[in-house]
Amino acid sequence: MRAARDRRMSEAALRDLLHLRALPGIGDVRFRRLLVQHGTAARALRAPLDELGERAASARDDPAILGRVERSLQTIAARDVEVLLHGQRRYPRRLRQLAVPPPVLFARGRLNLLRQPAITVVGSRHATQYGLDVARLLSGALAREGYVIVSGLAQGIDRAAHEGCLEAGGDTIAIVGSGIDVVFPHEHEMLQERIAREGLLLTEFLPGEPPLRHNFPRRNRILAALGLGVLVVEAKEQSGVNSTVSHALDLNRDVFAVPGPIGRPTSAGTNALIRDGAKLVTDVDDILAEVRLATRRRARVRIRERADGGPNGVLPVVAEPDPETPAGALWRALGPDPKHVDELAVTTGLTTSAALTGLLELELEGRVTRRSGMRFSRC
Repeated sequence: MRAARDRRMSEAALRDLLHLRALPGIGDVRFRRLLVQHGTAARALRAPLDELGERAASARDDPAILGRVERSLQTIAARDVEVLLHGQRRYPRRLRQLAVPPPVLFARGRLNLLRQPAITVVGSRHATQYGLDVARLLSGALAREGYVIVSGLAQGIDRAAHEGCLEAGGDTIAIVGSGIDVVFPHEHEMLQERIAREGLLLTEFLPGEPPLRHNFPRRNRILAALGLGVLVVEAKEQSGVNSTVSHALDLNRDVFAVPGPIGRPTSAGTNALIRDGAKLVTDVDDILAEVRLATRRRARVRIRERADGGPNGVLPVVAEPDPETPAGALWRALGPDPKHVDELAVTTGLTTSAALTGLLELELEGRVTRRSGMRFSRC
């Protein structure tokens, strides 16, 4: 098997993990509990009936289950799929904030995008031309500012957000409600492959899993968690977008909404969100100002935590960024005097886009301050 699977997992261990995940009656909580109690998926598969559950125990040797596991292994190898297990270092840090994080993720593409600042863009599948244009415009503008665009690869606003980002030369993550090898909707096949090639395709569902209706509300918690905020472009009042917004609020993420004409169904949801306290967006600067303000708040909290010190009042040592990363190179090039992003890109040998992404990462960590005119300095 190629390096597509987790590099710290043998083929046998991965087979056992997929086998355990494929058993009926084992949800996220039981799956994690079994792994914690038994240490490995192989031992968890041999757990007694009262721990494994009657449905799972009776299906352990089901040929249909075993066949699904083998097909999943073949897909993982053939499509260079990465398998991320909760608790691993590579597992997305933002998803750990969920009450019940997905225990296993399947990914195709650039995993480094999971560490970069992102904005989630969602909205109606039955969008108007106005909504599609706005989604493309705002996603492209956010991408040019260095933010990854996260969306769900659905028809309407999701597709426009992904396309607007890619057209601007930005990076995008698609969270799908099916197996990573399943194209849904079918007309998005080329877009899905492009995202897997240039951005990142991510799902919690086993390869081959069809796009079942109940998968999408589950998927929405991942959409909410990966972004620094959630932007709703168009939505009906009773919409699946509401579950993404609900998860975002639970996670203390910013919620933004684009207003629309009174009386239009696809504006009813966004206008109601604004009425209830979502931040009104008429321009990308409305989003950027709020995200940067929230970043400064988090930085002040971290600075206070550092200043509190240990029990003897000794300030803890804060590690500098890894010098082998773009953020580390930028950190060494920065000083108290503001420098323009283009100057920093030349100094570090990075592209302007990569430099901006690294600077945003440092900003989110509370290490640098953004000045006017795309200039940055150390805090």
